[in-house]
Amino acid sequence: MSIPSAAAETTESPDRPAPSGPPWLAAGVTVLRWLLFGLAAWYFLWPVYRAFPNVEIDTNEGWNAYQADAAFGRMPLYPSPDKLIGNNYPPLSFYIVGAVGRVVGDPILAGRLISLVAVLGIGVAVAAGIRALGGDRAGAGVGGAVFVITIAHYCDGYVGMDDPQLLAQAIMAAGFVGFLRADARGRSCLGPILLMGFAGFVKHNIIAMPATAFLWLGFSRPREAVKCALVSGVAVALGFALCFALYGRDFFTNLFVARKTSWALSLFYLDDLKSVNWALAITILFGCIRWRDRGARLCLLFALLAVGASFLQRAGDGVDVNATFDMIIAVSLGTGLAFSHAGRLPQRRFCNAAMLQCAILLALCYRLQPTDYHGGDASYRVLFDPSLKTETAIREAATAESIAKVRATPGLVMSSTYICYRSGKPFAVDDFNVTERMATGALPPGTLQAHIDKGEITVVESDPRADWGGPVVIAPASPGE
Repeated sequence: MSIPSAAAETTESPDRPAPSGPPWLAAGVTVLRWLLFGLAAWYFLWPVYRAFPNVEIDTNEGWNAYQADAAFGRMPLYPSPDKLIGNNYPPLSFYIVGAVGRVVGDPILAGRLISLVAVLGIGVAVAAGIRALGGDRAGAGVGGAVFVITIAHYCDGYVGMDDPQLLAQAIMAAGFVGFLRADARGRSCLGPILLMGFAGFVKHNIIAMPATAFLWLGFSRPREAVKCALVSGVAVALGFALCFALYGRDFFTNLFVARKTSWALSLFYLDDLKSVNWALAITILFGCIRWRDRGARLCLLFALLAVGASFLQRAGDGVDVNATFDMIIAVSLGTGLAFSHAGRLPQRRFCNAAMLQCAILLALCYRLQPTDYHGGDASYRVLFDPSLKTETAIREAATAESIAKVRATPGLVMSSTYICYRSGKPFAVDDFNVTERMATGALPPGTLQAHIDKGEITVVESDPRADWGGPVVIAPASPGE
């Protein structure tokens, strides 16, 4: 089935007033929109607080900090296969975080701040994308808020954590919005496509946005698709050639390291859809009802590709919830656009535009309501629980003790990468990398244990309280206090 080109379609004014219901219903829509914005601020509060104490958020933070130092010459960015460490990420994020780290004095803090800014940047990109697809300002605000809430509520471990995923998503989203705008005007999409290629050298698992762009162009503007594919293909090839020139064959050995895969993992992680089930349903329903609308078709294509890409990536051992980020962006676009188009959907006396918008907002608020799961309770504690300050102090003290313990251990140490990095120890063991290489036959079984048995590496357990996931028991205050 061919997809009509953007130029061949009539464009409705994005800010055309939609038919509305009674004033009280319109007021209800406004209240619910502000409730959605309040939820976005609520969930974002905890990651902002958590970014500044010297406490580990995730073991990836120390790993990324070592790589940021490696980008500036502390060690090889892509080590040889005989080492017990590895780097299966493309290089650009480490130069960006390393450069910002030199400004703020700490690559881990730099990565956390970049992550927080990236979330807001993607929210803005979602809003801009809704406008480019024909949505109004209110719908753009709804879509941006839905993204921030969903990512900070269900994927809070990544928000404000030193990891390149959200930085890459922000760059990719900027390129995707550029593509939407260029395609809507019938202009060249080469610049935005190249920006998306650049994002791939920050993190290489973002598939759905470039796939959507190429498939859409292939149906609607095949000549443009061929031009963009050829030029971007050459650009990517040159990027790989430059990486080979800088890092040698070890770049490819590290990037394409073997990993166990299982479709059972993908089926298990279908649970990811819980976080976006209502938004995904709204996007699919809207896309089917408004199929003749360019924006609706494009959002539907993007959402379906994002769900498929997430399912495929989840088959890999150790793949985390970051595989769902494209899906969250897609359904945020779709819900914002559906909200904008409520007045253009089939109307009935008992179901006018305001009623449809209320239904959309109520479904979203219900799905994204604050709970003690994934950050809702934590944000409450930031504002109203004095014991959080005590807990933070305990965790920072435990971190300092663990750092001192590792620093005092002679030779190479295997411990939390965060603690090892803070202690100034060299990067000696990438536990996950070694485990996967042994499981796939790239390293002999028992390689790591052999190094430990020979005394070449010392295992040091860090205090579990030095991690935000570790338990902390705070004694209740005595009656006289």
